[in-house]
Amino acid sequence: MGKKRTSVIIVTWNNEADIEQCINSIIKFESDVQIVVVDNNSSDKTLQIVGMISSKHIIVVELHENIGFARANNIGVRHATGDYILFLNPDAYFIESGIKKLERQLNDEVGLVGCKLLDSHRKLQPSMFMFDKPINIVIEQFQLGRIFPESLKQNFVPYLSKHEKKSEADWLVGAFLLLTAEDCAQISGFSTDYFLYAEDMDIAFKVHMLGKKVVFAPDYSIVHIGGSSERQDLSSSKKEKMFLSRKKFSEKYGFHNMNIFYSSYLVKYVVFYFISLFTDRYKEKSVTYKNTINILKKIRG
Repeated sequence: MGKKRTSVIIVTWNNEADIEQCINSIIKFESDVQIVVVDNNSSDKTLQIVGMISSKHIIVVELHENIGFARANNIGVRHATGDYILFLNPDAYFIESGIKKLERQLNDEVGLVGCKLLDSHRKLQPSMFMFDKPINIVIEQFQLGRIFPESLKQNFVPYLSKHEKKSEADWLVGAFLLLTAEDCAQISGFSTDYFLYAEDMDIAFKVHMLGKKVVFAPDYSIVHIGGSSERQDLSSSKKEKMFLSRKKFSEKYGFHNMNIFYSSYLVKYVVFYFISLFTDRYKEKSVTYKNTINILKKIRG
């Protein structure tokens, strides 16, 4: 098997509905790739489906327990032979060729590149975000960015921008993350501090710590169904897991911002609680905010 230019790492967990389309789209649009599938102990037909796809450039790593997104991706990297590493979600698929033009953007100044994400209806999915600094949390929680002109959105609320310009970002959604194998090794891949959520924030932060930029490239698109494994978590603990990961990220890099989250939800709860006294329209929102406050109380300790 000859060495391929790019290694695509795909971590699966019960992705029988998506994985065939994902892999076949890579094979269709990109020839110079190695595909590494790391399965987190799926109980459905994911592995059987992958095994039926005919390609000598697919490596399958079967794990005997679900070790989480970050650790599984790092295991995939150990099997990668390409000069470039692409972390790709199993519920994403290619609709065009062109990875090489993204790879050419990686250099001494740029360490991580992401692309335009489209949903199943080919509508834009936000993919650029800011780190959890207090001002960014307040803007996000109270949706202040909606009143910003487009010129300010790019810098302060990039997730609300039109995603039409090549842009620097704090971090990018982890459905499609491209970097060199050298930089990936230098930052030791994904941080294993998280089981799920915040891994994409963390890897971007580590790239910034190398003194390199994280860049969004709008001239290449993929479809991202979104939350395939996440949709399987139907419990109320989903939000708790997300905030636990954000707390770990916050404490790890010195943001210490859980009080800002708590205060924001408290204000929203009080406002919507009083509004709900006069109309039933906002009762559900007030209950949701109250539940989130209880989660944040538990996490804060």
